[in-house]
Amino acid sequence: MTGGQMAPTTLIGQRTATTPWGRNPELGDGWPLKISEMAAMLEGACFVARSSISKPAGVVQTRACIKKAFMKQAEFKGFSLVEVLSPCPTVWQKSAPDAMAWIDSDMTKYFPLGILKER
Repeated sequence: MTGGQMAPTTLIGQRTATTPWGRNPELGDGWPLKISEMAAMLEGACFVARSSISKPAGVVQTRACIKKAFMKQAEFKGFSLVEVLSPCPTVWQKSAPDAMAWIDSDMTKYFPLGILKER
């Protein structure tokens, strides 16, 4: 996503280049997709996690999740998915610290962090 257009994870009311009025499902913009939750329901999924890089501890956790995903793949356990919540200060029209805080205050309410599936 490079042009500031609406993404599958754009929150309701969030403004983008293609939804300057804010994402509105009633106007046909659709709902944000919970990709990790959908992937976790699939039989072939062995590891599905959502993490954030909004804080140093989150970067460490994200690295651990990605490492675990690769290990599961190398062991032929199934497919893995790690969804990473990351900022876009320019498009969000926020300073970098405000964008990081917004991930924690708003995004994680709709997209909670954690391991959704591990086998």
